[in-house]
Amino acid sequence: MRFRFEPLTRGDFSLLSRWRGMPHVEQWWPGPHDLASMEREYRPIVDGADATRAFISCLDDRPVGYAQSYRLADETDWHLTIAAAIGDVAEVGIDYFIGEAELIGRGIGSAMIASFVDTVWHLYADASSIVVAVQQENSASWRALERVGFTRVWQGRLDTDDSSDQGPGYLYLVVRSDPRSCDLEIGASST
Repeated sequence: MRFRFEPLTRGDFSLLSRWRGMPHVEQWWPGPHDLASMEREYRPIVDGADATRAFISCLDDRPVGYAQSYRLADETDWHLTIAAAIGDVAEVGIDYFIGEAELIGRGIGSAMIASFVDTVWHLYADASSIVVAVQQENSASWRALERVGFTRVWQGRLDTDDSSDQGPGYLYLVVRSDPRSCDLEIGASST
């Protein structure tokens, strides 16, 4: 499987609206998903007012999902929440989902996450760790993380107002094993 991560554009908001309204996504990414809501939520990222890096994940040439990354230092409240749970060991956070329902349960999520981790190491060449918060009930997500080398480092309830992180959750961490940055280009394919 070859993945490419295309930077999110305003032209992708309708696709995000559709995906976020899919039951398998909405369960873990709750909240309004109409086009106006997607514009409000993602416009600051596209315009550069928010330091989060957001991408449409393409399998070969087909858009199949969404992935985002951010430095924890740029997200003060979330950084404090994560540090309270596991200490100040995580540098970058990621979030992701597969948007197309027929692709769930086929190993695409694990492959996408692995490819995105390679992209993240390139984006944040000085970072040595990535953290992911996942709901305990979202076994497909945390099993995909484990398949690609993430380690569960915490379980409990995070002190956050974010509805997608409410309830019993896990934190997963991966540490860069090779300190050299990869030579992957954004928009380039990753296997």
